[in-house]
Amino acid sequence: MKSVLLVVVAAIVSSCSAFSIQPSARTAVSTRSNIATPAVRDLSRRLHNGDADYEEALQPRRHLNRRSALSIFTLLPLSIITSSSPLPAKAESGKGKVVVLGGAGWVGAHVSANLNQQGYQVVSISRSTAEVQTKRTKSILGTAIPGVEYVSLDAGSASIEDLASPMKDTLAVISCVGIAPGSPNQKDGNGLVNSRIAKAAKLAGVPKFVYIGVASSLANGPAKFLLGDYFKGKAEAEKSVAQEFGEKSLIVKPAIVAGGTPGEIRPPGPPGMKPVDVEAVAKAVVAGALGELKGEIDGNDAIVAIAS
Repeated sequence: MKSVLLVVVAAIVSSCSAFSIQPSARTAVSTRSNIATPAVRDLSRRLHNGDADYEEALQPRRHLNRRSALSIFTLLPLSIITSSSPLPAKAESGKGKVVVLGGAGWVGAHVSANLNQQGYQVVSISRSTAEVQTKRTKSILGTAIPGVEYVSLDAGSASIEDLASPMKDTLAVISCVGIAPGSPNQKDGNGLVNSRIAKAAKLAGVPKFVYIGVASSLANGPAKFLLGDYFKGKAEAEKSVAQEFGEKSLIVKPAIVAGGTPGEIRPPGPPGMKPVDVEAVAKAVVAGALGELKGEIDGNDAIVAIAS
């Protein structure tokens, strides 16, 4: 049973969203993070020794970082873009602007590229510098995305007003923000931070909001006994988005997201659980941002059906 749970833990981390933020000093660290067994804590330590998955992995910098999380949890070499030629610049100011928090992460970079190809102006917000975000995007896509504006802003500590400022006059805000399970602040890193992002978007008058949550099949499965705070944080974020935006929101809830940057290898996910292509997730997310979808898309099968 323990081995199955550990596989589920690995799979969940692979489905985390593509961004991370340093929590504010006021962010409470959940005492329930001790729920992880020594084996799980050891797994987390072994998996997070590089440069955190979603660029800045929402947990304190001394714990997790982007490269390590993705490098361990890359399930299969699916959907890896290796083109060395730049993507054509297609953004047209007339189509409008979309803000992507975590727009230089694994899922976020694909979302940004999709929007750019359709002619929308993209603003990526991350605590990383513009230079780091650009390099990270190139490592994921194999090329930069011309025309994307990279903004350095820590959504975990910035004031709601400062966070809302770059969101003004946008068509939609997309949050790819997430923290890997098993970290000390897994509840607030997923819940509180995304709640702040939703409040900031509401303050800025954003008409549509898209959030990447986690599939109910995982949240209600065996992993909940080990990672209860992680799922509570995700649930808190989903509730906040629904409260702030109601029918003007879309929550995309993948289980395992396939793929990773070139050269990364990930162990298999839970038995019988097929990973979803990152491009399918990006398509569903973008459809929500453009007002074509709303409500929830729960699970990989549902995401694939929408993207087909």
